[in-house]
Amino acid sequence: MEPDMRISGYVALALLLTACAGSGSWTKQGVSRSQAAQDYADCRREASDSTKRDVDIDSDILTTRSHDWENSRVLAAKRSNFALQDQGESDRLVASCMIGNGYAPGE
Repeated sequence: MEPDMRISGYVALALLLTACAGSGSWTKQGVSRSQAAQDYADCRREASDSTKRDVDIDSDILTTRSHDWENSRVLAAKRSNFALQDQGESDRLVASCMIGNGYAPGE
């Protein structure tokens, strides 16, 4: 397997694990699990709305430059880099939203 493909696979796995682990890790005394899940979903939606512009710009850049980057064998790394940056910003916004709503990071 080529290095770019391995990197993409690792990034995809990391993003999947982050997405799966995130929703259950917030606590707030007196709040039911279903309410916490709803609040988390609301924060995720807000983060998605907030990062949409940057994600769209990254997508446009990938579309425009993909041929050049494919020829230089860095396309997969560029895709992974954009995905990690976008996911990191989204995670930061979700955390800020949840903390703003009175939640604390759980274990």
